[in-house]
Amino acid sequence: MKQAVYKFIYNANVNIVLRNLNKWLLPLLPSKIKLPPSGVMKVKNHEGLVLKIRTNQTSYLTKLIFWEGGYLRFEYTDIFIRLIKKVSTFYDIGANIGYYSLVAAIENKNINVVGFEPASGPLFYFKENTRLNNFTNIKIEPIALSHQTGEIEFYEIKNHKYKYLEHNLAGEGNAGSNTTGRNFVVRKVPTTTLDNYVKTNTVSSIDLIKMDTEGTENLILEKASLVLKTMKPIIICETIFNTTEPELERIMKSYGYELYDHVGNGLIKQESIIRNENNGVSNCFFVHPSKFHLINEFVIN
Repeated sequence: MKQAVYKFIYNANVNIVLRNLNKWLLPLLPSKIKLPPSGVMKVKNHEGLVLKIRTNQTSYLTKLIFWEGGYLRFEYTDIFIRLIKKVSTFYDIGANIGYYSLVAAIENKNINVVGFEPASGPLFYFKENTRLNNFTNIKIEPIALSHQTGEIEFYEIKNHKYKYLEHNLAGEGNAGSNTTGRNFVVRKVPTTTLDNYVKTNTVSSIDLIKMDTEGTENLILEKASLVLKTMKPIIICETIFNTTEPELERIMKSYGYELYDHVGNGLIKQESIIRNENNGVSNCFFVHPSKFHLINEFVIN
């Protein structure tokens, strides 16, 4: 019976009515009643261009965007859309449903985007969203970047609440950094290093990289010496308190990079990203001094 109710509530045609009604009635309802979106969301950027995002109720990202009033309020998007206009090549490592790839493509028509996503559910929606928006400048790679080449075990979450759903969009799929505590299903996925990918595909430059791979970012960067030495891309990287910070700092400082915490609507330069306590900062901008001019306007003195 529950599954039938869920199917009705999250039917794309029904959900669009219910979620908008929910938003209209929110002042009269308990604040925790916020229906996740399912189906296609349409969000406008500051120029009035419409970005279509296909999703389902398991996506935390699209729920946040819908209830926070648009994508400009999500993470560092306000900085990202200004930065992406200044660069030519963007690598989205751990793309999930393709959010940042899609934003890059709509904000900069001349950008070349490469998105990496090995998890089956997010990958399906990433492809759908690229097709839905008719973006031809996004290349989707269904592989995991790591510190090795070949094949690795990839852990995806099986959703037990919505048993009828084929695709789960939880952003916790990982290459072994977290294997307990959730309903994980293990799949074999192809993997390669960032340097090997660049060599194999004859890539001459990368300007900006976003990394969100649930705790394996340091492993990827360990095998990216060619990219870090010669291309010096700005790297927006998820940091996990008391886990990956020391290794990320060691690697990036060894290549002369400077560290900037994303705080509110700006960036604050830090001598170290290693924290004694969790202060809520979850993303760091690693910037080589030669690329400082690209982020200068965002730095809070």
